[in-house]
Amino acid sequence: MSPPLSPLLLIVSGLPASGKSTLGARLAEALSVPFVTKDEYKALLLARLPGLERTVSGPLSFDLMWHVAGVTLTAGADTLLETHFYRGVSEKHILTLAAAHGARVAQVFCHAPLTVLQARHDARVASGRRPGIDLPMKYAALPDHWCHEPLDLGSAPCLTVDTTGGDVLPGVLAWLANLPRGVE
Repeated sequence: MSPPLSPLLLIVSGLPASGKSTLGARLAEALSVPFVTKDEYKALLLARLPGLERTVSGPLSFDLMWHVAGVTLTAGADTLLETHFYRGVSEKHILTLAAAHGARVAQVFCHAPLTVLQARHDARVASGRRPGIDLPMKYAALPDHWCHEPLDLGSAPCLTVDTTGGDVLPGVLAWLANLPRGVE
């Protein structure tokens, strides 16, 4: 009998507008895994409590994201976790979550030139589709702790993808198919 499979905690990271949500949703569908994304929880909070300040809605939506990921991992389900993580902060949460549930960790880091990210973000803000989430900002002034580079998740495998080219999904799926599946 082969050993039980460790659930995979797949982290999709990168700056806002780097293609994380689009890729994450497509990956989750292709892999038939839960797609746990902070922005969904933030949108729900803001829909019910429109006056909720960012200093509360942001941390609370992160707390909800960590909790839901813990629930899915407890069930033994591979889980895709996506948001604009914070370097030096999010790693502890991810690694603690993985250790608590015996999960393997892998990261897909999405990136694009800052000019592309700025244009994508400006278009989102102008669309008004996600009030309270897509707020005006200048990418040239983003703090260093935002995901300008992949999270430091120790020995966890990491694939960097440039989202300005063609469809990256097939390459990401091929990379994931080659990850070890057993208990680490």
